[in-house]
Amino acid sequence: MTVVSRAIGPLMLGLALLVAVPTGRIAWAQDTPQSIPTSVINSLTETACKAAELEAAVKAAVTANPTLAAEIATVAVGQCPADAAGIAAAAASADPTAAAEIVVAVVLALPPGQQQNEAPEIVAAVQQAVPDSANQITTAITQLAFNPGVGTGGRGNLGAPLVAPHTDVVPSPQ
Repeated sequence: MTVVSRAIGPLMLGLALLVAVPTGRIAWAQDTPQSIPTSVINSLTETACKAAELEAAVKAAVTANPTLAAEIATVAVGQCPADAAGIAAAAASADPTAAAEIVVAVVLALPPGQQQNEAPEIVAAVQQAVPDSANQITTAITQLAFNPGVGTGGRGNLGAPLVAPHTDVVPSPQ
């Protein structure tokens, strides 16, 4: 049973993440945060999406700027979405305490059509890079899915999530 739960776990985490976050909150490369040093952005761009070079650049950038781990990963994924799992793993290995934040940021940085397909691979890559991150990732995704706040647009646990606003939606009893 443990083998089955370990195999299904990343899939369920990815699914929970995708259900929890509206696509309007997705960070794209053109939304590059101003706090990331230009030299970091240039180093990511210069890799020309060569996976090994990009992952090394991400790891070096996160090591030098650990408070910007998720933002750096977001920029890298915006430039090279095909290597999202490798980027997430490199960023998380450089700052293991931010593993959950990195997973969420990387999945959200992907174009909408890729989020669902890539989320399980991203979760698995980060868990492989940071073996003790499973609980951290599960907690972050659970909080994102069931509590209002960052990434949920202030949506609570009432009504129908991710559905166009309806005036006839009756909230569930508390």
